[in-house]
Amino acid sequence: MKKEIFSMRRMRMLASSQPRHGKPVLCWLSRALRPFMNPALDFAVETANEHGAGVWALVVADPACPRTYSRHPAFFFDGLAELAAGLRERGIPLLALAGDTVETVVAAMRKSSVLVCDEHPEPWARQLRAEIARRADIPVLAVEADALVPPLVAADHAHAAARTIRPVLHRLLPEFLPYEADREVRFPLMQAPDSESGTLLDAGHPDSIRIPGWDHSLETRARPRGGQKEARKKLAHFIETNLHHYHEMHHRADLDAASGLGPYLRCGHLGVHEIVRACEKAPGPGSEAFLEQVIVRRELSLNAAWFHPGHATEAMVPAWAVRALESRPRQRQQVSFADMEAACTPDEAWNAAMLEMKVCGTMHNYMRMYWGKQVLYWSANWKEAYQFLLQSNDRYFWDGCEPNGTVGVAWVFGLHDRPFVAREGFGVVRSMTPSGLSRKFDVDAYVRRARLRAGAV
Repeated sequence: MKKEIFSMRRMRMLASSQPRHGKPVLCWLSRALRPFMNPALDFAVETANEHGAGVWALVVADPACPRTYSRHPAFFFDGLAELAAGLRERGIPLLALAGDTVETVVAAMRKSSVLVCDEHPEPWARQLRAEIARRADIPVLAVEADALVPPLVAADHAHAAARTIRPVLHRLLPEFLPYEADREVRFPLMQAPDSESGTLLDAGHPDSIRIPGWDHSLETRARPRGGQKEARKKLAHFIETNLHHYHEMHHRADLDAASGLGPYLRCGHLGVHEIVRACEKAPGPGSEAFLEQVIVRRELSLNAAWFHPGHATEAMVPAWAVRALESRPRQRQQVSFADMEAACTPDEAWNAAMLEMKVCGTMHNYMRMYWGKQVLYWSANWKEAYQFLLQSNDRYFWDGCEPNGTVGVAWVFGLHDRPFVAREGFGVVRSMTPSGLSRKFDVDAYVRRARLRAGAV
């Protein structure tokens, strides 16, 4: 592997058996579902070139995998169709299957010389990779194609806050940001081997795909279209229209100033390298503020997925916050979870945010924080509030079921934060109040805009 492609510390050896000669290299993609600017795919191509072999790609849609897709199937399949088309341009066949992940990948390995897969930060996905590696009789290598800096290089522990991981990331950026993409396939494989496991999916016609066990029922008024091309359009539009003023506008929920890139990062339709490089060409305070979110905050979430022992559970809440939440004074006003789910609370801004999330699958980031804090304030039992927020996040958001959202829920309860002056309903956990919204933006304008988007006017 040539060094200019990317640092070899982006690769992790999972199994070190001898390659099976005369067979192509298999690239199993699950987190980085894009045909270009994909380190895992490029590593597989370079490995195949070195072995004098072809390379083929595999995607497995497994309804049994936890926290994978709720609202996301249509968005996922948009990206799958574009992945297939882009791989054809590169001379790489794609086999898309529905079935058990481990059995499907193990069956595909029998027809391959080496397995290259993309890394996945969440524990359940890393367990799948470990099981596949345990059953492998060929080399298995995992390549970090999601994080800018591989979490295992940046740390060996869960960081306490952004302030502790920020200097580490900036020190390592010179090694991991350079990236020469899209390696040429020198030994093309005309078609992927036939499948021995799983059900073949027609990647070219995503609207026709239905997988038992996946919830295809959640419709949206304005579903974003998935895929790398659409992601690049959104990135270019954001840089042209909003990046310059991002530092002044990012908290303005009443404006359409957000990047909208979360779903594309969540499904790997866009790589963080590409975002950072594009923003660096438009330097300024807006770019700096946005890259703080893309680099530091996002990589902090990935760090939590890798190292926090209670990831995606209330065990993510730090001990000081648990003590505060267990002893906080009871609220003057409580709202039932049924009323929250129905968006029928005394808070019109919160109701508008809930409707927008349920109907459109989106919510401005500042309102996401406020949304979570009000659920905590209204709930007598903070653990029940945690479960309500996590389940809503995973079910409704286009970028749900993802470390950023998971950590965002835990942040509501004190993760990556510090104690504040005690307030009723919160204890010393950071509070957010309706009066605080009005100091940030025009709340009435936000409510009108969100309800209009949700079709509730």
